[in-house]
Amino acid sequence: MDIGVPSIRNLFRIKAERALLWIAIGITSIPLHLLYNSAVYTTLAANDFFVAVVGSDHFEPRAHSNTPKAYLFRSETRNATTGKEYGDPGYQTDSRDMQLFISMLEGYNGSTPGYEDLTAPQCIRLYSTDILQDRRNLFLITNHTSNATYDNTFLDTWWYIHAGGALTATWTCLYLQGSLRCNTNKLASRVASGIPWLVQIGTGEMVKIKGCKSEKVAGKCKVQFSLGIMIAVICCNLVKACCMVMAVLRSREPTLVTLGDAIDSYLRIPDPTTMGICFADRRFIKREWRHGSRAGPRQWKRKGIQRWWTSVSKTRWITCIFFCSIAIIITGVLLGKGIGQDGEFLSTDLKSLWTRGFGKVNSVSVVTVRFQNITQAILLANLPQTILSFLYLTYNSLFTCMLAGHEWSLFSHHHRALRVTSPRPGQRSTYWLQIPYTYAISLMALSALLHWLTSQSIFLARVDIWEPLGREVRGMMSTVGYSCIAIIFALPLGILALLTAVGMGLRPFAAEITTVGSCSAAISAACHAWGVDSERIVGKRVR
Repeated sequence: MDIGVPSIRNLFRIKAERALLWIAIGITSIPLHLLYNSAVYTTLAANDFFVAVVGSDHFEPRAHSNTPKAYLFRSETRNATTGKEYGDPGYQTDSRDMQLFISMLEGYNGSTPGYEDLTAPQCIRLYSTDILQDRRNLFLITNHTSNATYDNTFLDTWWYIHAGGALTATWTCLYLQGSLRCNTNKLASRVASGIPWLVQIGTGEMVKIKGCKSEKVAGKCKVQFSLGIMIAVICCNLVKACCMVMAVLRSREPTLVTLGDAIDSYLRIPDPTTMGICFADRRFIKREWRHGSRAGPRQWKRKGIQRWWTSVSKTRWITCIFFCSIAIIITGVLLGKGIGQDGEFLSTDLKSLWTRGFGKVNSVSVVTVRFQNITQAILLANLPQTILSFLYLTYNSLFTCMLAGHEWSLFSHHHRALRVTSPRPGQRSTYWLQIPYTYAISLMALSALLHWLTSQSIFLARVDIWEPLGREVRGMMSTVGYSCIAIIFALPLGILALLTAVGMGLRPFAAEITTVGSCSAAISAACHAWGVDSERIVGKRVR
């Protein structure tokens, strides 16, 4: 069995009741990691918007505008009270936003409050985003005027909506023939350098856009609380608490939790199966003893002082290093993709990334995967938490094994009192956190910091989709946001943690001694007292 470290193998050698309690505690941990961080989440607002293509004189007095022909707007501007549509006799607006929009639509007042003049490059950058938060309806101003060819300053209209959680912004790149990907940063730069911005209208003609008027609105957001998730979390914690109470009340037999517990037990009740192989180390037990080889005493071969890593099995080392390395590599790749995606719309210098903050949802830094429901988004947002918890268990077990090996080597260096779970006279109590507090507190702080950084790196984001006049929510979508600056902080910390574990493994033990690790048989082999009453030993310092 393994002493002092978490071990699946031990489950097959303990009472069924205790194994079931362990399994219950383990299973109820999974929902906590997959759900808990999404109990409280942010909801943003994304605005659908109208695009109206108008002539250069649309906002001038006495311009020839025939806006009732814009049938696209009729169904969207229906009065919620009277049911009349825009253009019907007796039509009355039912909101200030609608009044402002119609005044702009008919060109009554080009300086209507709430509408801002933008250059063509500014217009491209602001409206080429997946989630439009603080902008709404847009008037594209062409270089055409109302004349015999264009008897109307109103040339065309579009309605851009968030379909399935993403906004198609490729309309800004229509002049790039054969372009499969719309890079709005490059387009804005080209337009700023003098290359015309061409947009295709309903007649099939390409018109040049020289500027625009944009409706600027206040962004909407709210913090929401998921009652269902919290109920699930409370139920899981309740099961855990009940399991802990049962373990305390029903488990009366002596425990083998620490290295001192095992030494105390083997000194009081010697194990005859390991008699005569006091030189046995962990490798010998695995290589020969477990396969039936009952070798007797052998000559001691001096090996010198071993290093900490020898007290950990190769399986534990390979498992920890492999999975931690895979997680670090994947994180680095995703960080590169995230910076690349942000770079299409935002500046990616360190100062700009810092300004966007930790765990803050914005209109660009969102995962482009489409989710059918909020459950899928929650599971994806919290999957890294579950993976991190698994990695921390393997990482913690490395330190637990190495520190157990260090404690074992101290018994070869000088006489020491046993550190046990239930101390008797002459013995010491075990550490409250299983390992020395210097390491335990450091590992807990590392785990807490990594979990927090992970929660700020990828997180749930809900979006309410408002119709173009801001009167009602047309729909909702669930997505996952990410923060590149949080990932930048988390990635080096993970690399440093892995290098620290490797560096700790290179430390030498206090003295030369057999390397037993957590192997119960190897511990037992060294705990046979020859010619001495073992009961007299356990209450004293031993070596």
